[in-house]
Amino acid sequence: MKRTVAYLVFCVLVGAILAAGPSAALAQGGTPASAPPPAAKPAAAAPPSAGFRADFLADWDDMAKKAVSLAEAIPAEKYTWRPEGARSVSEIFLHIANGNFGLMQALGIQPPAGVTPGTLEKSTSDKAKVVELLRQSFEHVRQALLNTPDADLDKPVKLFGHASTVHNLFYIMGTHQHEHFGLTIAYARVNGVVPPWTAERQAQPARQPEKPKQ
Repeated sequence: MKRTVAYLVFCVLVGAILAAGPSAALAQGGTPASAPPPAAKPAAAAPPSAGFRADFLADWDDMAKKAVSLAEAIPAEKYTWRPEGARSVSEIFLHIANGNFGLMQALGIQPPAGVTPGTLEKSTSDKAKVVELLRQSFEHVRQALLNTPDADLDKPVKLFGHASTVHNLFYIMGTHQHEHFGLTIAYARVNGVVPPWTAERQAQPARQPEKPKQ
């Protein structure tokens, strides 16, 4: 927090100097004044090595990688395909993204500019945009988790109008997204798309059984 405040103060001072014109940026004698060194960026939060956050992050990163790769593997012309009475391919991927952005608001973490949870699901069926929003939403949650200390996991939050905790919010986030991630796999299979991680495994040569030792 102190580094962030220092950086903001530095930016304000630089802006004021530039706004004052060239004369304010020069020392006496017309020699350019020595510029202060740029403020160091706050160090990125280190990934947890144990406990709930570490377990969640390992599972989250695996699911994020698979979900994005599956969205990339499904042809663009299939993004408007839907089972009767259900979400389309684009809508189910955006439903996942919407949950990622929307649930983080319970922690006071707002979505990026231009992203409005609640309307995201039907905002586009353009494959490139859907894939990018999906990728961005998984990273949004990842950064939120990295910046949540273990000591904050038991803090109270309101979730769908009910009392909950930060720990439970992340838990519900994971189970909800796994549910819909499973549906995207079914959507892909129905449309003849083999999940990339399965295709990669199938492409590997079969392991020969080991001969019994004599």
